[in-house]
Amino acid sequence: MRSKILLYTFCTLVLSSYAFSIGQWKVFPYNQLKDFKYSVSSLLEVITVSSMKDSFTKKELGGNEKNRLFGNFVDLNSISLTESAQLNNFEFRWGRIEEGAIGKVGAAEMKGDKLWYVNQNSPQLIDYLSLKNKISHNGGIKAIFSLGETDYAYVAYVEIGCASARIINLTTRDVVLQLPCISNLKKVNLNNVGGGWIKLSEREVLLAIGAPTTANVGGEINQLAQSDKSFWGKILRLEQDGNKLKAKVFTKGHRNAQGIAQIGLDLVAVEQGPRGGDEINLIIEGSNYGWPYQSLGSEYDLTSINKSFVNPILSQIPLFSFVPSIGISSINNCPQSYIEYYAPNKCLAVSSMRGNAIYFIVYQKYKTLFTEKIDLDSRIRKLFVEGDVVIGLTDYEGVIVGNIIAMK
Repeated sequence: MRSKILLYTFCTLVLSSYAFSIGQWKVFPYNQLKDFKYSVSSLLEVITVSSMKDSFTKKELGGNEKNRLFGNFVDLNSISLTESAQLNNFEFRWGRIEEGAIGKVGAAEMKGDKLWYVNQNSPQLIDYLSLKNKISHNGGIKAIFSLGETDYAYVAYVEIGCASARIINLTTRDVVLQLPCISNLKKVNLNNVGGGWIKLSEREVLLAIGAPTTANVGGEINQLAQSDKSFWGKILRLEQDGNKLKAKVFTKGHRNAQGIAQIGLDLVAVEQGPRGGDEINLIIEGSNYGWPYQSLGSEYDLTSINKSFVNPILSQIPLFSFVPSIGISSINNCPQSYIEYYAPNKCLAVSSMRGNAIYFIVYQKYKTLFTEKIDLDSRIRKLFVEGDVVIGLTDYEGVIVGNIIAMK
């Protein structure tokens, strides 16, 4: 209240001076007024930024709330929007919340105007899951989701010369789905174990399981993505059945799908490629997405990978592919004002770690129309959009919160 009184007093003095200057010197300061308008607009936004919370969906986390004692909460209200980025028809005003506990985030979720997150290497949760000293080769917490009243964690680990991943009931600590052992640890990279997910109903979820290696496409771990006898390299449909989870292959041929979202009626996933070839894919049940037989990227040693999406197998063509790679990491809807401006076309937002940015992609059916990039100078690992508010969780550098505004 005091801040608003001071602001209004300041505005009154400026306007009085303005009226006097016109009467005394016949001066009409167009440029000064334009600058003043922008300054006041920015100041008002800093003071009233807490009103952004009205854009947040008032929803609960679901599942068993006591399990959310793991991790941390971030209050998104107290932030000043001190930075800005220009798009073609919009301005993105944003600020950063310093959050020293943030590392490589493994799971995150919105709860009203607060953001909950847990790091991949959370000592408390890893110890609770009896995986202490077993999180190597870039393993850790890759996803946490709820079905019914139960929370589940998808965790990658190494134990007794065997790399693997499992889904664990966070209440009982029972293993409800165990992935098979990968014994060739020299070829294992658990950064590529996937973890993108989306809830289909109170009892069903889609979860992406990657092909956990950075070896050449001919390697045995990559080949599992095409094997009908393996869950590696698949998007699984998980259905809660009592205390168990039933798993069924939904799609195959995935390298490392990091995020899945519902965009209108479309299911869309983002997937990291090798050297180049990060993909945005429309997900259709029963489809094959080509890995490791096809990619618009190349091997890390620059050896070419087959670019045909017909031979040796018929596979889905990406909606869009980033060459070079941007380290694509998460996906969500675009801000509401942006969606409405470009309607009836569709719009999705993706975050990037290597590109230090958020991208908006406008598309129609299977054709991408254009992209716009918001440079944020931080690796963005998780992305949330609520109305016109955009929230990005960085690697080790806090939380970015911004508001998109139409330029006039």
